[in-house]
Order: sequence, then structure tokens, then C-alpha cells
Amino acid sequence: MNYRQKLEKVIDYIGQHLDEDLTLEKLSENFYISKFHFHRLFTAFTGLSLQQYIRWLRLKRAAHQLIVDKDQPIINIAINAGFESHEAFSRAFKKSCGLSPNQHRHESNWSGWEQLPYCLPKRGENNMKVDTKNINKIRLAMVEHRGDPKLMAKNVDKLISWAKAQTINLKPKPGEAFAIAYDDPKTTPAEKFRMDLGIKIPENFKLNGDVVEKYVPAGRYAVVMHKGSREKLGDTIYPLYREWLPNSGEELGDFPCILCYYNFDHEVAETELLTECWLLLKESIAK
Repeated sequence: MNYRQKLEKVIDYIGQHLDEDLTLEKLSENFYISKFHFHRLFTAFTGLSLQQYIRWLRLKRAAHQLIVDKDQPIINIAINAGFESHEAFSRAFKKSCGLSPNQHRHESNWSGWEQLPYCLPKRGENNMKVDTKNINKIRLAMVEHRGDPKLMAKNVDKLISWAKAQTINLKPKPGEAFAIAYDDPKTTPAEKFRMDLGIKIPENFKLNGDVVEKYVPAGRYAVVMHKGSREKLGDTIYPLYREWLPNSGEELGDFPCILCYYNFDHEVAETELLTECWLLLKESIAK
């Protein structure tokens, strides 16, 4: 079963279990999709994050309930849709269709629910140049960022300051600075965002200070180069999941997407930034 088929089954399952606790961990385990890739695969194929999609389905069901069961108090329908208050439900409902729940109930206006709440990029011929590379294990000194991505610069500064304070030159060469990208900042709540930032270090170098030791696992990787603003990395990463992966015959390894930096904003214009996106492939995970 390929990833497209798996995700179609995930969507069917969500519709059949809409009132249950549909966590990423539960769904990824049930459908044998790595938790490190589930959220990006889901967004690549639906255009929404998992929680955005579940919320939209619950709101659309609530829209039907508002009309079919006009005697049901709106707060009951709100709670059934997963909201804790009338106010929160009303805000989300109006944002989705342009009408308050009360207006929708009395006007029976379905125009706001006729279209899907997302617009996927057109799927044309895939012109990305994706290589498969065998990568040796890479030892990293990393700073773990947790929380609002807007505050990540503080951890970048922390990593740079740590590197400068060492007795050997740890300034990374092109391709020796990395991020382990657990989450997409555009689809993940700020308080839940996670990314590790690191640089390659020698195997015999003793770590100290505010960094942790981590490794890029050895194995075979799908690698594609993104050129330009790192705010638009999704323009490269999502087609990799949506277009290349289903036709590649490959399966993903159980490790997050890795970003490998070849230059930095203080060195070149934003349009010239080079960032490789790496996906570990399952068949060749090193023992």
C-alpha cells in the first residue's frame, strides 16, 4: 500500500471516528506511517494540518446540526464539535463560513461550506531533481529549540556563541550546519514547535556547555536542493512528499526531515540561499 492509499484510509478513519481523540501518534501508529513524517505527508496531500482538517470536519457537521436540529442549544452543538465555549465555537464557525452559528441557523446559507477550505498547488510534471545519497553518520553539537519559531534566533545565537568559545575552530563549512525539522512552523501551534539546530563536530571532541550530542543516522537519503528564502522551504518539501515519494517506490525511515545549510543570510542575498532537504529512506537504515 503506497502513501496516497494510506492517507485515503486515514481520512476515511477520521470521518468514522470524528468524536474520538484523533492524535497524530495514534493515527501514525494505526496506519504504519512514521510519526516524524505523518504531519507533513498529511498536509502535502490535503492542504491542511491534521488538527485543521479535523476541526473543519467537525464544524461542517455542526453546520448541518444547526439547521436539522433547530431546537438544540448552540452550546450543545459547540461542545459536540470539541469546543469548550459558545464564544470559541462562534469565532471558529464564522471564520470558516463567514456567518455566525445563529445567522447560519436562520438563513440556512450553505455558500460558505460549498468549497473545501484549502487550495493545493497544481500538480503538474515533477521537475524537482531528487538524488539518493549514502550518508555516513554525522556527529552534531545541537541546541534544542522548543516553542515559538519567532524566538529561534536566540538559540541560533546560543549555538554560535558556544562554537566561538571552543578551543578549536568549529565554524561550519558549507554542508556542515544542520537542523532537525520535527515540525512545520506554518502548520504547528507556536507553543508546540520543535527544531534542533546544530553543527558538525569531530568524533573525539569533548562536548561541554549548553549543547547536546546528537547524530544524523547513516543511511540512504532522498536529497533535494532548495534555493531561495527559507520561509518558502515548504515549496520544496511538500512536493517531495506529495509528488516524488508516491512514484519513487521508496519508504521513509523513522527520522525527521533534515535541513542541511550551505550558506547563510549574512553571507548571500536571500535569493541565493541554498538548503538541502534530506529524507531518510527505510530500506537502508544503518544497523
